[in-house]
Amino acid sequence: MYKRRKITYSRCSTLENNIDKALTHIREFSQKVRRLIEEISVSQLLEEAGLNPYMIAALNISSFEDIAELFVYKRVERSLGTSFGNIIEAFFRDLFGGKSGKEYPQCKEKRKPEHWICWWDIVIDRELERNGKKYRGVVISVKSGPADINKDIIERFIQHAREAEKDGYKPYLALTYGKRAFMVAESTFRSHQLDPREYLLVGRELFKEFLGDPSYYEQIINAIWESGTGINIFDLINAKIKEISTELRIRYGDDINKFLRDIT
Repeated sequence: MYKRRKITYSRCSTLENNIDKALTHIREFSQKVRRLIEEISVSQLLEEAGLNPYMIAALNISSFEDIAELFVYKRVERSLGTSFGNIIEAFFRDLFGGKSGKEYPQCKEKRKPEHWICWWDIVIDRELERNGKKYRGVVISVKSGPADINKDIIERFIQHAREAEKDGYKPYLALTYGKRAFMVAESTFRSHQLDPREYLLVGRELFKEFLGDPSYYEQIINAIWESGTGINIFDLINAKIKEISTELRIRYGDDINKFLRDIT
């Protein structure tokens, strides 16, 4: 369990309050997981191209139990990956006491080109100094981990980072987990004569930079662990697999070929 420490992080809130606010996103996600699994249906499998029939044939999948298991896990993994990316972005935004760039008044106007600050996932309006240079605040682009970035993403980040620096903000590309970025990220920065260490924050480095201590990682993980709603995702998945396979058997008996004709 994380130890609550009364540490002032910004003018209007404490780290304790930021953690509590951030954890609301985790609790909401836990409830969303339950709803997502409960809403998986045979109609999604049949009408929304839920599985690739060629892959089923190539892998010689010959039981509706295996088809249901493959479909349910695929659906859950895809949906959770997308949903949790948004959740973790909101989590760190509240943890660090920032707000989305899109919350700024100039981003609510329908104007082209869009104001530079609108692109950023987290904006922290707090003066700071780095390497002898003073900044008005910090802007952060959040990616889940090293596998979520490539050369194009780094190129786009550099373009927006230069805009931020012109306006006096310190830009960061934050990878919320992992130990270091892939080499393509570092080499792309260097190809633009930029030091990746000045822009990339990976894993525990986020806690060191914004909370002052990398060991907060363990405390935050424990806080997330304890904030869950007690759902057992595997019980939910297994129940759904049984439900889907039972309905498929009612519709098709043991005729896998008839099922394959129906999904295309």
